[in-house]
Amino acid sequence: MSEERMKILEMLSQGIITVSEANELLRTVDEKKVEVKGVKMTEGQYLKSEAEKCLHIEVNSAEGDNINVTLPVPLIKTAAKLGNIQGILDKSLSESSFTSDAIDVDLIIQCIESGANGEIVSMNSKDGDCMRIYIK
Repeated sequence: MSEERMKILEMLSQGIITVSEANELLRTVDEKKVEVKGVKMTEGQYLKSEAEKCLHIEVNSAEGDNINVTLPVPLIKTAAKLGNIQGILDKSLSESSFTSDAIDVDLIIQCIESGANGEIVSMNSKDGDCMRIYIK
């Protein structure tokens, strides 16, 4: 049971509000739902699900070297606002044959802001290196 519902029931049991007022408040709490991709959830559930998302950058080189970077989406959003997402990508890819110039940063930002999930970029270099960027 949500914290809001518990507080309403607590106020009812203490006589602070009437049954009618409690019913109205509970109805209001139930109405504060949002629909995301066909799924109804409370605003809190949506915000929590967004906070748990991460941008993953995986690079596997032909020589067997692996780079795995996981960055929380809120961090990426902040970096984008500060104009520093390019620096994050440069550092993430510095040990590979890929450069951040090969990645459309605006596309990544657009995908994050739209709430996308799944693969955004998948590339293979002529040297046999593979890179994958996805949100999960």
